[in-house]
Amino acid sequence: MKINNKSRWFKLLVVLILLITKNAYSQNVDLENFYKHDFKVTGGVNANMIFYNSNQQNSREPFNYLLSGNLNISAFSFNIPIFYSITNQGNNLGYTAPFDFNRFCIMPKYKWVKAYIGNASMTFSPYTLNGIPFRGVGLELAPRSPFKISLMGGQLLKAVSEENALGGVPVYERFGYGIKTSFEKERYKIGWIGFYAKDRESSLAYTGNDNGVTPKENFVNSLLLSTSILKDMTFNVEYALSVVTDDTRAESIKGGGFRDRLFSAKESTAFLNALNVNFDYNIQKTRLGLTYERIDPNYNTLGAMYFNNDLENIALRLSRPFYNENINVSASLGYQRDDLAREKKQNTKRVVGSINMNYKITDQLNFTGSYSNFSTYTNKKLDQFELINNPNIVAADTLDYTQLSQNANLNFSYAFGEKNNQNMNFNYSIAGQANEQGGIIRKGQASTVQNYNLGHTINILGIKTALISTLNYTNNQAGLFDNSSLGASVAVSKKLLKEKLNSNFGVLYNNTQSDVDTSSVFGIKFNNSYTVMKKHNFALSMISMFRSSTNKPSNNDIMLNFNYGYSF
Repeated sequence: MKINNKSRWFKLLVVLILLITKNAYSQNVDLENFYKHDFKVTGGVNANMIFYNSNQQNSREPFNYLLSGNLNISAFSFNIPIFYSITNQGNNLGYTAPFDFNRFCIMPKYKWVKAYIGNASMTFSPYTLNGIPFRGVGLELAPRSPFKISLMGGQLLKAVSEENALGGVPVYERFGYGIKTSFEKERYKIGWIGFYAKDRESSLAYTGNDNGVTPKENFVNSLLLSTSILKDMTFNVEYALSVVTDDTRAESIKGGGFRDRLFSAKESTAFLNALNVNFDYNIQKTRLGLTYERIDPNYNTLGAMYFNNDLENIALRLSRPFYNENINVSASLGYQRDDLAREKKQNTKRVVGSINMNYKITDQLNFTGSYSNFSTYTNKKLDQFELINNPNIVAADTLDYTQLSQNANLNFSYAFGEKNNQNMNFNYSIAGQANEQGGIIRKGQASTVQNYNLGHTINILGIKTALISTLNYTNNQAGLFDNSSLGASVAVSKKLLKEKLNSNFGVLYNNTQSDVDTSSVFGIKFNNSYTVMKKHNFALSMISMFRSSTNKPSNNDIMLNFNYGYSF
């Protein structure tokens, strides 16, 4: 059976590649330019080192380094980018990570053919393969014909034994393979994505205590459709089916339906669905949009790091410019709910609304503002046996629970002075949250955070110096507690040595007052960057923080960062 499956995959890939190259090879080949070698090597290297020291014990490493770079080799009509990164991060974690910290990737490209070799990542769609790193190979074919294809295959996770794993949770070695095909015309696009991943059972020795970790298998199919057949209207839809086998050691389902036989389902196999529909329509300068998304409970694939699931979203969007396009307004209103399978003890519903505005009052004065409102409704569903047998249940245990959140932000920016060499910026933000039960917000169930920030910059053009000052105030009322912070910073920046050296020095201070504690922070910052021959760049920065508190011991730390970059 496995041999037949691999054979079918191979035949399918061959047919698809032939379909693509059928039209691609019919394009004109520029032999004259092909034989012009035009050999060129460009790229850059970067070395970064961080030193850290503190008078208190800290989990941070005292020294970290990162060596990274890129190299691009071009000759004839070929283009070969190479990327790498080497670091000591992760060497002293005390456990083994199932992925590589040190990465090396070659991405050769020739016209419409691009390859990925080494430590790479590719994205097909949010519900299939979505940026997960792998060690292997990938291929993208994007000729001027309607057919496009992308392929990938490689190791997604390295095996980590129970003795070496974080928290003693072992990891199976995992391999994944994917394909994305599409047929694209001017007014429409159709596509299919297939992704398959499986854990290698023999990569871990079973010790009788696997901490609930089982070898998994996943096969994802996704269909995509995009069209703009009608003028000023676009329509996009994606439907994905993820077949997840939680334990490949489980018994196969005997008999079963067509779907079970098609995917060789086991007793631990689940069929999960995801749907996303987007609709946009332009009416003169107004743009209207509608989004609908539905993701089954526990939906996931082995081609992504994280998934939001068990939700249904619907959202309306509107945007339009006004007043000769000096004012731009965008707004949205959405509704979200979970517990789609009606199996949870409580369900949650959310109403989300937001509005954003940008107003160019004059060439020197700009205003931006935003407001959003989130209302979350939670309904506890106590079963009848719990209501009968538990005498301690009170009315509050059965009431609907609502969480209200509001956020607003205002920003003014004003440029003035000779040649607009001065800039004032004021920003105000407020965030509030309240818990409502039975229509009542009780004492201690509301919180508000307000922040005021004022900044001023003066650019003294004659001596190539800039003076930057900021003033910041924050007030936080959380339940029955109240605290506030007041801080300021001053910095001077100057260009020296024919603008090759940029030096910056600054100090900051912040004081926080609360009902139970008073603390302060004083900091010194120093940054220098120097460019030599337009290709070499040296940077050295230092920041030292002195923290004191009435209830905690003083903490002093210093961090030095040295960076060297070379481009060619």
